Amino acid sequence: MARRGAPEPDPGPDPEGPNDRSAAPFFGALAVIVVLAVVVLGAQLFSPSGENVGDDELVRRTVTDYVTAHNGDDDQVLDRLRCDDLPADEAPLTGVEGSVELQATQNISVDGDRGTADVRVRTGDEPETSTWQFVRVGDNWRVCRF
Repeated sequence: MARRGAPEPDPGPDPEGPNDRSAAPFFGALAVIVVLAVVVLGAQLFSPSGENVGDDELVRRTVTDYVTAHNGDDDQVLDRLRCDDLPADEAPLTGVEGSVELQATQNISVDGDRGTADVRVRTGDEPETSTWQFVRVGDNWRVCRF
C-alpha cells in the first residue's frame, strides 16, 4: 500500500506496447520499391537489346573482332570469324605483321545474307582501305568471299 502523498509506483512497460505506431516507414519503403521497379521496367522497355541491333552494327562488330583477333595473334578466333571456304592465306590482313589500327568501317551494304564494307586500317605510315565481303552464317556475320 502506498503512503498518502507518496507517488504511485511505476507499473513498468505496457505489455501490449505503445499505441502510437505509425505506418509511415512501411509506406516509405513501399514507395522506394515501387520507384525501383518502375526504373527497372523502364530500362528494359527503352534500352536497346541485342535483338534490335541492325546488320550494319553486326558487320562493324565482326570487323572490330577480326582486327582485335589479328592484333592478339588469336588464330582460333580468326578461324571462327572467317567462312570455311576462305583460306587463311587469302583472308584480310594476311601477311600484315604487328598491330593494325582499325580506323573506319564504312559504306556497309547488306543484301540478304551477303554484305560488303570498306574497311580502313593503318598498318604502317599510311592508311589503306579495302572492301571486305561478309556472309551471314546463322546469327553471325563472317568474313568471306563470294
